[in-house]
Amino acid sequence: MNTAQITLRLILRFEQACTSVAFLVMVLVLGWDILNREVLGSGKIWATPIAIYANVFLSFIGIGIASATGSHLRPKFFDKLVPQPLQSFWDRLTDFGFALFCAGASVLCWQMMQESIALQETDPVLQWQIWPFQLFMMLAFVLAVFRHWMYSIWPSLRPAPAQGENDAPTQAQVQAFANPSDGDLGKPATDTTR
Repeated sequence: MNTAQITLRLILRFEQACTSVAFLVMVLVLGWDILNREVLGSGKIWATPIAIYANVFLSFIGIGIASATGSHLRPKFFDKLVPQPLQSFWDRLTDFGFALFCAGASVLCWQMMQESIALQETDPVLQWQIWPFQLFMMLAFVLAVFRHWMYSIWPSLRPAPAQGENDAPTQAQVQAFANPSDGDLGKPATDTTR
């Protein structure tokens, strides 16, 4: 299991680095385009397609980051339908099911990429081959397959679901707030200006 933890950590760091680079590219390209439009009066035709590709890349790789931090969107109402004794089995089943879904999606991305290579499809504006971008879409799904496959085998590696602002606090959060360990963290503020 230690190897699985290290693998998951490395996958997450890779995904975080990729999304950071994609976000940086998107911001720089759009910023450059806006600056050119405002200062020189004409933008660059290549800026929008590059920003779109960076955003798509960011979105697909971001799927893994969301699932690694427990903040991915999922239908939570099913959790309430499963009896508490079967909750552990249900979690394993959903992780395995999501891994299968991502495996199917990665196969579809592979087939789409093969067709793009065979047809030599290029972006109409940039004149770049499209298949490298499709390769990254497939990579995002393959990484999700590994992540959720590991979660289904070792449920203790699965992150706790992130709490949304509309979710009720967990019992552990209530306890931590009521009994803070760092001084006056949980106490109400007092007005010292009087």
